[in-house]
Amino acid sequence: MKPLPALLILVGLTGVGKSTIASLLLRSRPQLQPLPNRRELANRVVLPDAQRLSGETVRPVNDRLERFRLTAVYRRAHPGGMAHALERYLAKQPPGIEELLFDNLRGVEEVGYAVQAFPRARLLLLTADPVSRVLRLVKRNDPFDAAATTSTDGSSRLSLTQLEGAAAVFGPSGLADLTASSAGISEEAVLRAARIVIEEQRNYDNAAAAALLTAARDPRDYLVIDTSRLEPSGIIARLTAWL
Repeated sequence: MKPLPALLILVGLTGVGKSTIASLLLRSRPQLQPLPNRRELANRVVLPDAQRLSGETVRPVNDRLERFRLTAVYRRAHPGGMAHALERYLAKQPPGIEELLFDNLRGVEEVGYAVQAFPRARLLLLTADPVSRVLRLVKRNDPFDAAATTSTDGSSRLSLTQLEGAAAVFGPSGLADLTASSAGISEEAVLRAARIVIEEQRNYDNAAAAALLTAARDPRDYLVIDTSRLEPSGIIARLTAWL
């Protein structure tokens, strides 16, 4: 079996700033070669496999909540989820490229699989509080961030407090902060972003992933950064010193 290449893997949930950091890293380290990102690898490998496993027609899926459902199907069949898909993808690539960047893995299952499958990998785990993540999703206004904002029967629009799991993810003070911080912003855009943040946090536990890295890897091989506390330039300075 050919040796797997060295990898720099970004770990983090939606809205923590992964794309911004990936772009800055690729500019500052031209030797880094970007791999297909999580969205692309999901479209190529994970979603079609999950649809076949579920007996569904293979088709494009844009709704973020539906994608979470299908990635959970893939994860049940292939422990490691996206990390398993990344291993499959890399096994088919020609040798010779030694510095690769993958954006991104999420949660303890994917990170745990990566720790075993990619012993030469270094992992950068990015975090941010849920309110910051919602506001970033709203600001970036990406058509990919699609999620229903109405009740199950489609008869009425939901409110923030009606979203299942909102209290657990944001807490009372977080919901109040989000309501105040989003004044003047489209209510539907905030609801859509909040549903994505809630559902993603239900599927992926990055706090457990950070604890796993602390227990399983040499401290030089991973770094955890809270992007809500540092500007991108400060993050890149820390990364330059680490790398």
